[in-house]
Formats: sequence, structure tokens, C-alpha cells
Amino acid sequence: MTGNNRLFVLIAIFLVGLLVLGLLAIGGVVIFGSINRAQQAARPTSTPTLPAIAQVTPTFTPSATPVPTNTSLPTVTPTKVVQDTPTLTGLETATPTLVPTATRPPAGTPAGEETTPPTGIGGLGAALAAIGLVGVLFIARRLRTAS
Repeated sequence: MTGNNRLFVLIAIFLVGLLVLGLLAIGGVVIFGSINRAQQAARPTSTPTLPAIAQVTPTFTPSATPVPTNTSLPTVTPTKVVQDTPTLTGLETATPTLVPTATRPPAGTPAGEETTPPTGIGGLGAALAAIGLVGVLFIARRLRTAS
């Protein structure tokens, strides 16, 4: 093997070793976690007993509160308002008075779709990107070994 290939192989073996070490660590967490849960379930639990506390019963003292009386509500009587209307002599022109009216704004319409728009590259895009990166890796390897 040449020097460059040997370095590549050593780095690849190191990375695979790290991957195996990580998988072993994850397996250890799973195994020791289940053992720990089994030990905790088998462990007897102690229930602390508290001393009895004397119960206090509330006593209600009567108070001299006056009893409310039913009173009738005041009634609203409509009153007619009479305004003075000016008489036109014929020389002046009547100017219409503008009365502001309350209008409702038109009902709101949804601005967009009901669901969240799709973002990202998706599964197919990720697969194509992975294939492209592997292709770049092989091309770079061939170019490196050719020179």
C-alpha cells in the first residue's frame, strides 16, 4: 500500500471503531436501564407514617344580618324629543347632512392554505443528495489515485 492509501485506511478504521463504540454505549444504556428499572420495581417501598393530628371542627357563630327585601327595579319610560325644523324661504338651498353609519368590514378570508406548506428537500431529495455525494467521493478518489 502506498502512504496515502494507508492513511485513508487508518482513518476509516478509526471512524468505524468510533461507530462501534457508540453502538456499544447505546446498548449498555438500554441494558443497564432495564436492569435498573427491574431492581427499582423489586425494591420494597416504605410508607412513612405521620402522627395523627387533631381535627379541628369549625364552629359557626350566628350573625345579625338583615334579611334582604325584594325591591322592584326602576322602569324606563320613553320620552319623545322634538327638534325645531327650520323653514326654507326658497332662496337658500338645502344642504344634505351626512350621517355617519357604522359599517362592518368584510368578513376575513383565509390568507393561505389550511395546512403548513411543505418545506425542506424531502425523502427523494435527500436520497438524490446522498447519491450525488457518494458520486463526488468516488470521482475525487479516482482523480487522487490517477495523479
